[in-house]
Amino acid sequence: MTPTTLLSQYLWLEKELTALYGAVKYSSHIGLKLERIEQLLGLIGDPHLAFRSLHIGGTSGKGSTAVMAANILEGAGYRVGLHTSPHLQIMNERHRINGRYVATSQLIEAWQTLKPAVEEVTRTSPFGSPSYFEAQVALSFLLFRQAGVEIAVVEVGLGGSIDATNILPAEVAVLTNVGLDHTDILGTTVEEIARDKLGIFKKNQRVVSGCWQPEIQAMVRQRAQMKGARLWQIGVDFRVEAAGPGRCHLYLPGRNLREVKLGLEGFFQAQNAALAVAAVLSLRETPVPDEAIRAGLAGTHFAGRVERVQERPLVLLDGAHNPDKVRASLSVLEDAAHKAGRIITVLGLKQGKDAAEIVPPVVQHSDLLILTAFADKGLWKGMDPYQIAQLVTDSDPTRPLLVRPQAAEAVAEALRQAGPNDIVWITGSLYLVGEVRERWFPTADLLAALEPKAARPQELTS
Repeated sequence: MTPTTLLSQYLWLEKELTALYGAVKYSSHIGLKLERIEQLLGLIGDPHLAFRSLHIGGTSGKGSTAVMAANILEGAGYRVGLHTSPHLQIMNERHRINGRYVATSQLIEAWQTLKPAVEEVTRTSPFGSPSYFEAQVALSFLLFRQAGVEIAVVEVGLGGSIDATNILPAEVAVLTNVGLDHTDILGTTVEEIARDKLGIFKKNQRVVSGCWQPEIQAMVRQRAQMKGARLWQIGVDFRVEAAGPGRCHLYLPGRNLREVKLGLEGFFQAQNAALAVAAVLSLRETPVPDEAIRAGLAGTHFAGRVERVQERPLVLLDGAHNPDKVRASLSVLEDAAHKAGRIITVLGLKQGKDAAEIVPPVVQHSDLLILTAFADKGLWKGMDPYQIAQLVTDSDPTRPLLVRPQAAEAVAEALRQAGPNDIVWITGSLYLVGEVRERWFPTADLLAALEPKAARPQELTS
């Protein structure tokens, strides 16, 4: 039996799923391919075969691209499932149906269906127990089938080739870009990382690529040709142009849209928008009117990605956790800084990130740095803020900095230091952003808002 109060139900489910964390992190050396997720889904009737799918991978921008694509398809009248990862505050964020996070009560029902299959795989698979991520992916697919989803938009978790989401027979595969991230797992060069990410390409798909490096473009072309996939590349088969703040022009085969408004800030989001539109237009026999594209892009908001949670001072929550994401975020920050006073940055990173590449540009754009760490998340741990402080000093010995090891204390300090015209930029790990977001969006309130009215009393039955 599960507990009865809403928050205790959520915490119970979280404990059930986090118990699947293994002693070993995801690794390309453990010999695991897709056999375990294949067996798990088989035991619950292969829910991933019950709907069409669009699969989105890449180093940066894949979450934003996925949300935009899902919004467009929903606006066109389709029943849409969306799976993204990781979550910021609550696991429900990973599982969306027609733009709404799945309620905790529904997640628990789905878990009670899935759990016997997890236990069966644990007993019989030579690869051991399904992972936390595999269980979350299976939950999404199960929920999508139960809800009668027509098209699922699914973000790759990490890499591509052996990511659990790669079990999908997706009609369209999107590769947003390839850069350096997860180098401890995927490889130390862009080419090595690309090789893994290209593993999501399948026979007879449409492949949409946002890669710009000539060597990666060549790898994309070669892989698409090998799989017999039709390829659209940004800058070749479709393109995007800036049209002023928050707007862009999109030029696609058979479809030109001018003065398109974007709900997400930064020109890099215009590139993601172009990829999202190219992806939905690539779905076979799936009419999508211009109005749905415009409304879907304008109405897209994504928690933790240059998210404005407060004015005077302006507070931006921004999970920029690799060098590419930092560069993209800085373009937005520079625009905002023209109208602002100081930039006060709260920075915390996950262990294993390329801090030496991330820290210098952050230092350059910050008037004051406050360094911190997020609370441990299973196998994932925050980098020691004093270690980050040394990198800051190496980059610029004169840059003012403070260390506040507790994330909530770091944010409180930033707000104390900030004047009404300053910007507080909270950045680095998504785990940090999710932890401090609690200040503005309490978890209990988020959970309550998701429950159907009939299930909202203080005591929920299990």
